[in-house]
Amino acid sequence: MIIAKIRKNFLLDKELIEKAQKILLTKHNNLTEAITIYLKAVVKEPEILQYIEKRANKRTGSFIGMLDSHIGTNDYKKLKKSQIKNSEKF
Repeated sequence: MIIAKIRKNFLLDKELIEKAQKILLTKHNNLTEAITIYLKAVVKEPEILQYIEKRANKRTGSFIGMLDSHIGTNDYKKLKKSQIKNSEKF
């Protein structure tokens, strides 16, 4: 992994920054402006962090990724019972 050094101990993945920069520059003048706006949004709405973290960690491009946020917290026995009930209907 190539690292982009912003300051003494503020290291970021260079490839990730380059990808994000292409997207951010379509709306903002520079990367500093985009980061400043992000930080302002976090200060005004701290709960936005949960949404951002959830989206950032969401898997895509695979079958498991399609199931993200569609699987509840039910335990195995409840899932099995509901599956049996659904299959009995057909």
